[in-house]
Amino acid sequence: MRTIYHRFYRLLPIRKINADSELFLLNDDEIRTIKRNERFAIWAAAFFGMMGVILLYTPQLEWPQLFPSYTIIAFGRPFAIPFVMMIYSFILVMIEITLLTFLNIWCAHEVAVATGFLTHANKQSTHKRNLLVDIGLEKKNKQELKYGIDPLQGINKTALLTWNFFFLLKATLSNMLFKVLIQRMLGRYALQAVKDFAGIFIFSAWNAYGTKVILKEARVVIMGQNLIEQVVAKIKVDQEPTPEFKSLLYDTLQYIAINKRDFHQNHYVLTKMLFTIYKIEPKETHFLEEGYLNKLKAANEEEKKICILLIIMGFLLDGDISIREMLQMHELRNLGFLDLETETIKQYEQDFLNGKGIDGLISKYL
Repeated sequence: MRTIYHRFYRLLPIRKINADSELFLLNDDEIRTIKRNERFAIWAAAFFGMMGVILLYTPQLEWPQLFPSYTIIAFGRPFAIPFVMMIYSFILVMIEITLLTFLNIWCAHEVAVATGFLTHANKQSTHKRNLLVDIGLEKKNKQELKYGIDPLQGINKTALLTWNFFFLLKATLSNMLFKVLIQRMLGRYALQAVKDFAGIFIFSAWNAYGTKVILKEARVVIMGQNLIEQVVAKIKVDQEPTPEFKSLLYDTLQYIAINKRDFHQNHYVLTKMLFTIYKIEPKETHFLEEGYLNKLKAANEEEKKICILLIIMGFLLDGDISIREMLQMHELRNLGFLDLETETIKQYEQDFLNGKGIDGLISKYL
């Protein structure tokens, strides 16, 4: 399937847009184009969800003879298995997933074109193609692990798997709860068709939400890459960094990852650039031991500011500051490392997402 998605990407045209050279800043034409495409994509995703439910239940209600059940004997008891309906449902699900994936790749492509990240000159770049297709596929970039950086360090793997399982079933579970609610409200007078088609709202809403997440991720990754490159270039010191500072940077990157608890393209780019510029030797696994904040406190003022800036950037450049990160920033403020309120940092996050840049934050620490 990935080959098909790559071919679809190659077929997408690049329409001329008045884009500027600053990939992390958006002008008025870029903003208008992105918002127009976002509205179309969100409504298209909702439409796919609606049609999925209609095409699933309408034939079963209109032509029930086409969906017979077959009886099998198991454990000495007969069970009616609707094989035809199961196969039909599977086909519909696969079609919907494929259409949504095409839509997501188109979304990422259009954001890349609107921001100037993708042009006629670099459309065939393997790196850009893989990056945008991966965004459309919602594929996590786990290349941080090559540097020994692991966001899941110390996490309960069983709890993580359980959470991911229920997250995958979110739309189905929501639909089941909604049907139960309808049945409770209407009692025995509830029609089966009403309960079945109630799923239209659930699946349409989840599809629209998923596409909105993809659009946000495309903006975050595309605008974040060039911003990270410029910030890393500014913090590069002329003299050779000390081993202590290299160790502090390594710990800082792991500190960001652990608080994020997620693999993200921007954090990988930040890690890769810092390792390259400062010639940091990667380890197979880098554990963040207790005492990191004491090590940060012992650093000189310039190194301390660099690490604080990296922490703030690491928290906001995935477009979502979690409760865990807000608590960490509260601790950093209490220890005297940070003098920015959470609301101010969240405003920088919104400015970044809206293409206004974070110059005020950068100039404060560099």
